[in-house]
Amino acid sequence: MIAPTRPAVTVIALCYNHARFLHACLDSIRAQTCQDFELIVTDDCSRDNSAELIAAWLAEHRPDARFIRHTRNAGVCSTLNEAVTSARGEFISMIATDDMWAPDKIERQLAAMRAQPAQVAVLYSDAWQMDEEGKPLPLRFIEQHRPGFAPPSGKVFSALADGNFIPAMATLIRRQALADAGYYDERLTYEDYDMWLRLSAAHDFVYEPGPVAHYRIVSTSIVRTTFVRPTAAHCYTLFLIHDRWLNSGLLAAAQRRRWAEALWSAAYQLYVHGDARASACLWSAARHTRKPRAALLALASTLGIRRDGAKRLLAALGMAGK
Repeated sequence: MIAPTRPAVTVIALCYNHARFLHACLDSIRAQTCQDFELIVTDDCSRDNSAELIAAWLAEHRPDARFIRHTRNAGVCSTLNEAVTSARGEFISMIATDDMWAPDKIERQLAAMRAQPAQVAVLYSDAWQMDEEGKPLPLRFIEQHRPGFAPPSGKVFSALADGNFIPAMATLIRRQALADAGYYDERLTYEDYDMWLRLSAAHDFVYEPGPVAHYRIVSTSIVRTTFVRPTAAHCYTLFLIHDRWLNSGLLAAAQRRRWAEALWSAAYQLYVHGDARASACLWSAARHTRKPRAALLALASTLGIRRDGAKRLLAALGMAGK
């Protein structure tokens, strides 16, 4: 028996409550000028009828695709790991099903990536932005996130340490690099920034000019909800991302100071939430920032002293703002 030919790309489409936008996304995948890809579509236990719409679309247009349909919400990192570890393509290209691709997205990026040496793990481009109704917005993704910024190629860790600027739906990733990195950290509430940092610490990135995707800004996205009013899980995600790199030696001095402050802020918010992980996180923040207040709050948390009691203690010691 002849083994099936391995596709060049594995496309992973990720859905969670995207019924309104599904067909536009899936149709943009179907319309790709390069068809050398396998398709994996996931639904992470949507509360709308997304799963039914996906099943019907695949039955009509891509019966060879794999459909990962969850009966309980697993989170984006776990869902991605399930898809990536079953992928056969040399490269991975992923998209949330409220976004869309330009017709030549795969063709352009695959040709550009194949011209790169093996140490290039990620090829990224820009993305147009649109509102919930599909109306174009004036700024592209990178300009929105980093105004006046020239997207770099090569060693990009330092640039990423100043903030994420890579549109995940406009990337092509070498699958082996994801495997070497140990895949996505399932403790996190969102996947991209942590993975970009891990990949860029070990590999090169290449910027391919020109937008290849349409990024939809919706009111229910994590940027509009959890980032604005952080949950305990989100605070722990921020803590873990920053804790990973503070002793790496890869951060410049000013970056390390900012990251230590961000670590402290995340640990403090966990304490405000009454989260059981706050004590360990506060001790780590105390070590990295050398803040007496952080050490005292870590001790208070360890002893089971709640926030109001700790505030009174800090006030009594004249350390309320330190």
